[in-house]
Amino acid sequence: MSVVRATLERLLQLIHRRALKIAALPEDERDSHYDLLRLSCCSAAEHIGQSPDEAAITANNMVQFVRALVGIIEVVGEGSDQERSSDRRPAPTRHFGSRENSTTRI
Repeated sequence: MSVVRATLERLLQLIHRRALKIAALPEDERDSHYDLLRLSCCSAAEHIGQSPDEAAITANNMVQFVRALVGIIEVVGEGSDQERSSDRRPAPTRHFGSRENSTTRI
């Protein structure tokens, strides 16, 4: 596996875990976590050589991505709750970072 691919997979895993943690929070507690994420991403982007303006754009894009992922997690979670209450089996779930594009039943 190439270093770039391994790094990308690791980054996606970190983003996924962060989104899961944020999704578990009440909505009124999420903004402070998005702000911390924005500051962290901005600092990291500047550290790798982006200008402050470019770093701010990168950080804002990352926060938008995590917000969208949190929204997806919420929608999927609501669907899972409805399926469990109707005694149906959960839908197949894709796992981030998997080498295969197969689905796994939980």
